Amino acid sequence: MKPYLYGAGAEYALHSLLILAKTDAPVSVVDLARFQQIPERYLAKVFNRMKDAGLVVGIEGIAGGFTLARPAEGIRVVEVLDAVDPDRRLFACAEIRRNCALFEDEAPEWATEGRCRIDLFMSEAERTLREFLASKTLADLVCEFGRKAPPEFGAASGRWFKERRAGRTTRRGHAADA
Repeated sequence: MKPYLYGAGAEYALHSLLILAKTDAPVSVVDLARFQQIPERYLAKVFNRMKDAGLVVGIEGIAGGFTLARPAEGIRVVEVLDAVDPDRRLFACAEIRRNCALFEDEAPEWATEGRCRIDLFMSEAERTLREFLASKTLADLVCEFGRKAPPEFGAASGRWFKERRAGRTTRRGHAADA
């Protein structure tokens, strides 16, 4: 399998944030992991990174969990990616232009002056990608997902999370004090 610029953490984060954007109550990492059938421990680490970045807020207690720290319209996709997979680069120039066999031990100035042209080209591509990701918000993703998923899925998902939350707020078969 080919390596990707952004890994599973980015996918887990974005899918989980879509759920939070559509939910009024806090959602636990346990429930998010079970709903998506993804590793709970890894998702917890992803949420800690997003919390540190100010994207989500953790709420303590039996009915706690996470909510978005601000409206979905105010969370840029690039912020999520930077929080989950910091310092990702599209390209790393190793300056191999200095190593041509024709140069023997000393590369001429024309070959090494200024920035590597390939590095410049790839930097421009990365800048364009980041600008695109910065132009999209979590709300844009929610809208895109809404075009694909039938309304019944959203309703069923909401009920699933509500039932899970209700199950956490009961103790020994009695409703917890509010």
